[in-house]
Amino acid sequence: MHLRLALYSDQVIAENSVIDERVLRLIGVSRPRIGYVSSSPDPDRVYFDEKHAYYANLGAELTSYIDSETTDLDGALQILLSCDAIQLTGGNTFSFLRWLKARRVLPVLCGYAKRGGVLIGTSAGAILMTPAITIATLSGDMPDSIVVDETAMALVGFHFWPHYIPGAELEPNAVRVLRKLPNAYACPDGSGLIIDGSQTELYGSVRLLSPVPSAA
Repeated sequence: MHLRLALYSDQVIAENSVIDERVLRLIGVSRPRIGYVSSSPDPDRVYFDEKHAYYANLGAELTSYIDSETTDLDGALQILLSCDAIQLTGGNTFSFLRWLKARRVLPVLCGYAKRGGVLIGTSAGAILMTPAITIATLSGDMPDSIVVDETAMALVGFHFWPHYIPGAELEPNAVRVLRKLPNAYACPDGSGLIIDGSQTELYGSVRLLSPVPSAA
């Protein structure tokens, strides 16, 4: 199994240009077709249109869209799975996980990645590739009372903390959370990780918080 994953803290900023170029090489085709999985409904396609322009500037095309309210989900998934890569958006990680599990999309995405498809995750979307989403509270996500099982795709063995601010790991709540999450990568905006088979590539100011720090 040769996984090809991109984990961003955020995305549409100039600091990510190096990661963007690496993602295009990771996909490995000219004019790649990218599917879009939204964390929440975007009926006016405001965020989709922003990301469509972003990818067009990179020479890629955003070609499909699904969210929790997609009606013909089977048909939409067929189109999604034919794409060269799939984008998992940011948003509330808890509600994102909830709808992906409720509509049985999470195992579909997991299977796509295990068959060699490229998954691109931004913030919440990146956290979903890890073993569990517990760390999302450190980025300001409010837990969803319906989400009892926080396990995610577990495509990687580490946890991912987007929007990390240096020193935040020393705050009491962060210490409590991180003690339960060995091998957590702290990722500021403008930074990210690429998984290419057995290789883990770090871009920007990513830090591996292991061993977990103690409170000051």
